[in-house]
Amino acid sequence: MSRKFRIWDSAQIHETVKHGIQLRAKLEQLCIESGKSLDQLPDSLVPSVLLYMLVSSNEAMYSKLLDQDLIETLNPKHNVNIH
Repeated sequence: MSRKFRIWDSAQIHETVKHGIQLRAKLEQLCIESGKSLDQLPDSLVPSVLLYMLVSSNEAMYSKLLDQDLIETLNPKHNVNIH
């Protein structure tokens, strides 16, 4: 049987996802403002395309953890199928 990550154990995961979402939004904003694609943006220490892929996969993993109830948050889970 799997056990959930406790809130204090998962604080770093929550923080990483928050920063990852901000990075993704900034990369998307830079693409729009410059009229360039991700692979045309200048690289920092990490190529922009790779950074975007890492952030996107991290966000998807976090969503899956929430969906599978493998991580706890202080916020109640939203039910998208309200009847």
